[in-house]
Amino acid sequence: MDLKNIFKLGALSTALALAGCGGDININTGGEGGNTPPPTTVPAPSQSVQELAYSGFAERNASLSVDGKQVWTLKGLLAPTSGASSMGSGDTGGQDADKIVLGNDVVWELDGAVIAGGDKENSVELIIRAGTKVIGGSDAYLVISRDSKIQAEGSKTQPIVFTSKESALGEIGEAGQWGGLVLLGNAPVNTCPDLDACDASFEVGNHSYGGNDSEDSSGSIKYVRVEFGGFKINDTQEMNGISFAAVGSGTQVDHIQIHLNNDDGVEFWGGNVSISHVVLTENFDDSLDWTNGWQGSAQHVYIRQQDNGSNRGIEGDSNSDADATPQSQPVLANVTIAVANGENSGGDYAEGILFRKGTGAHAYNILVKGGVDSGECLEINDDNTVVSVQDAALTMQNSLIDCVEPFKNAKADAEKGRSLSLDVEAWFLAQQGNLAAAADLNGYMPNSSSVALTGGAADLSNLDARLEDAEYIGAFDGTNDWTLGWTTAIHDEVTPAPSVLPVLTSCPLGTSAETVVAGIYKDSSINLVCTLEGNVTTNTTLLAGQNVMYKIDGGAVVVGGDKTDSATLAIQAGAYIFATDNSYITVSRGSKIMAQGSATHPIIMTSEQDVIMGAEAARGQWGGLVLLGNGLTNKCDDHTRCDVAFEVGDFPYGGNDNTDSSGQISYVVIKYAGFKVNDTQEMNGISFAAVGSGTQVDHIQIHANGDDGVEFWGGAVNLKYVYLTDNFDDSLDWTNGWQGKAQFVYITHEDGNANRGIEGDSHKGTGDTPVSRPVLSNFTILPGVDIENASGDKGEGILLRVATAVSLNNILVQGRKGTTSTTESGECLELDGTYADLVDNVNNDQLTISHSIIDCNEPFKYSSDNAETADAVDVATWFMGQTGNGTATVSITDGMPAATETNLLGAGKDMSTSDSFFESTDYIGAFDGQNDWRQGWAYFPQ
Repeated sequence: MDLKNIFKLGALSTALALAGCGGDININTGGEGGNTPPPTTVPAPSQSVQELAYSGFAERNASLSVDGKQVWTLKGLLAPTSGASSMGSGDTGGQDADKIVLGNDVVWELDGAVIAGGDKENSVELIIRAGTKVIGGSDAYLVISRDSKIQAEGSKTQPIVFTSKESALGEIGEAGQWGGLVLLGNAPVNTCPDLDACDASFEVGNHSYGGNDSEDSSGSIKYVRVEFGGFKINDTQEMNGISFAAVGSGTQVDHIQIHLNNDDGVEFWGGNVSISHVVLTENFDDSLDWTNGWQGSAQHVYIRQQDNGSNRGIEGDSNSDADATPQSQPVLANVTIAVANGENSGGDYAEGILFRKGTGAHAYNILVKGGVDSGECLEINDDNTVVSVQDAALTMQNSLIDCVEPFKNAKADAEKGRSLSLDVEAWFLAQQGNLAAAADLNGYMPNSSSVALTGGAADLSNLDARLEDAEYIGAFDGTNDWTLGWTTAIHDEVTPAPSVLPVLTSCPLGTSAETVVAGIYKDSSINLVCTLEGNVTTNTTLLAGQNVMYKIDGGAVVVGGDKTDSATLAIQAGAYIFATDNSYITVSRGSKIMAQGSATHPIIMTSEQDVIMGAEAARGQWGGLVLLGNGLTNKCDDHTRCDVAFEVGDFPYGGNDNTDSSGQISYVVIKYAGFKVNDTQEMNGISFAAVGSGTQVDHIQIHANGDDGVEFWGGAVNLKYVYLTDNFDDSLDWTNGWQGKAQFVYITHEDGNANRGIEGDSHKGTGDTPVSRPVLSNFTILPGVDIENASGDKGEGILLRVATAVSLNNILVQGRKGTTSTTESGECLELDGTYADLVDNVNNDQLTISHSIIDCNEPFKYSSDNAETADAVDVATWFMGQTGNGTATVSITDGMPAATETNLLGAGKDMSTSDSFFESTDYIGAFDGQNDWRQGWAYFPQ
């Protein structure tokens, strides 16, 4: 090769290298014939929407994905730019001069201290869109400098969440995993002798705060959660959930939650900022802490401490120097403090309120509830604070203390330089409207009989313009729960799965990864299988992902111990779970399952054979789901000492609390469960053993179970939107005192493989209580044909027996209409009076049916093995004698009535007028003819 050809190759290589860096490269290498080739243009590589919007002030973390979104990292100083605007559209943010917008199309990661603006220079406005998630590592926190602003405005349905990287990746969130949020303002603080030249140093990072502008604005924070923060630098330097350092009254703060922070929840150093609708849960030190002259306000504050893990609900200081001004003097109203029991790891006992270091305050409508092992609920300490009391700078009115150790006095102590004392109880009770009495709460809500509902101070807005009128004691009025929808760890919420399920790269804590052999599963996208087995004694979340399934293995997976080592098994919408033979899930008394699926992402629980390539799904291939509650069951003579053994596994259930909660099951499909141990021990799709009404159950399907679809042993759990398909024995079965409710239930049978749509029992012993008496409405039951299943049972509609009572309403039973047992259903409504109490229930109107249609060849049957009750009830006469009932041929297609079906549509009873659980309806059966509530989430058998 001659030199000119060598040059040509080298030049082309250089051109290609330069083209990879962008730009147009034109090289004339000449030619052997002297011809000059035309110039070649190489286009610049295109950038993504996020790269165009964010690369000017952030870097993409390509190794991380959260919630199926990209992760972009913020570091160091966020400063204005003079470049062109990079603002995106829709959910995408960007930067325009001094405005930096964090869009919710990605997840934001804080790396170290991220500082918005310089101190009173290079100021920025940091805008965070609703629904945005911000995560931090072990040394990360966010600072808003003086003269800069944060505009973090979420919503009830799309809160902004600051959380730890561990939590965002599906690991267990714990206190101290990252820092927190710091706002630095220009308002007065009493550590500065000259407010015109004030540069107080924040305790972490030496950031400056303070000034003479009490109306200063640091922006707006609304519907924001800060969780798992508070990393510790040393014994005196720790991060709070949100730190307000000399923040002015121009700042707006409402609907914030600080959860599991390793130091204080919120702390104020001077300033005048006001906060409202605040939730402070399980924070380690003080939930609400102020010092150095805070003169803002706080209203509607709920504080819940953690047993053996928290210190004070409120700790209020001003300054050790009594002459320091301004004095702390906030206005507090409508605060509820649930004081924990025990002491935290720092040796501090859980306490309610401590006023000290000369603070003032004006407090109204404060409720403090302590337990047997709580510390003092109201304490005043040191001479300067006693002087505040004497000067009426510290007052408390229309408040309620309900504690075993209600008060602790200020005492003279020469060694500590204290000469003044105060009888705190006498001071408290001498003020207007104060009480030391029972709070009468249901959780944090006052019961209708609670004095808290009527004992609050009136005209709060006239007392202080920053307050709104709320004439009740505590944070809640007993009706409106303003914490719903945006908080965490109060209502056992599971973090919702994103609209598009992410690809997971690892198994959540509490599960173990299993090697996945290519081609083993019917779904070829599955490359991650996470196994759950044994006893689950710590909170565990099964995260949804498009490439992951969860395997229940090794027999019983037991959540929690019986009323000890309580845990919550949370299952995210879209999670797919399969179980091996003889495996099942049991939720112990005191523990919970939070299976929160959705219409677009139901939770599926099925058998291993249903997911393995080449295998065939069938009844009884795994166990099912067992919930064990503390509700009433008539198997116990003494409900306060009740330990009934469940029929499989001997797990105990029962108690005296029919309002008990075992969690939530919503949009869950359970298939091919119900293995058989022996002729008397079989698993149901879901077994509700003394489960209380605090449990939420809606939008569930049990398909092809080897025994019953759902069964109830006592309790008072309620159900709504239930689809029971092709179950072998009884689709819905109750006994032993179930007193719950159910609405919108659709039951179908497989011919030759089913027994009854409903089988209702109560008790055999005389005087057993409670008696089963559920209230049911809007059922459609399509029983199978009158031929025996493998156990010798035939297809039937409803059997009520064994002394049960019940209120049936808006029920449709439509049997097959052939001429032989192989083509028609068995009896559609049967009463069995063998136990005389059932006949008594009929005669006493405790067993009733109204506004119902029986459309069957064999509509009614009465049976009895007791000579004394033979022929005691004529079922047809009993049925036809009640309001709205009839026997008629109706037209339905897959449960849905035809538009012209007037026997059903418009013929029902509106149960909502007598019980708010029930939705308003005017039709008979499970469907109104227009809306199919199964769509989107249910499995439709072929």
